[in-house]
Formats: sequence, C-alpha cells, structure tokens
Amino acid sequence: MYEFEIRTGTVFIDHNKCKTCESFDCVKACSIYGRNILRIRNGSPVIIVPPEEVKRRDNECLACELHCPYGAVKVVLPFEELEKFRRG
Repeated sequence: MYEFEIRTGTVFIDHNKCKTCESFDCVKACSIYGRNILRIRNGSPVIIVPPEEVKRRDNECLACELHCPYGAVKVVLPFEELEKFRRG
C-alpha cells in the first residue's frame, strides 16, 4: 500500500489494483482538479514532489479517489467533531 500525508489526512493507493489500469484517471483528475502532484512511475501513481511539499500544495479536492475506476485510491480525512456528534 502506497501512502502519503496531506494537510489534514492521508492518501492511500493500492498499487495492486493499479496493475490492470490503463487510463490512470486518478492522475488525470489530479492535474485537472488538484495540484498536479501525481505521476505514473513503473505503472503506478506516485507523488512527484517531496512529502513536505505535498502538504503545502495538495488542495484535498478528492478528485483522485472519485475518478479511480478500481477503488484503488482512498483519501482519509479524520473529522473528530463528526465522530463526537455521532456518539451523541
């Protein structure tokens, strides 16, 4: 599992699910809606800027997750206040 930190959460990419992908819509979406931080290397999406730069540049648009047809990309943004609300 490939992962990297963003400003308020973490992006997880299951490179095993990427093996059959030919479109790499996650990278295309990042270039259109996000900050163009992903590229394909050895058949898998990876960040192309240093991790500390990702936290500064990423706009957390979720486009990489929403456009991945294989469910390989998951963006986890902890929302503590929501969890407290759900618990009552």
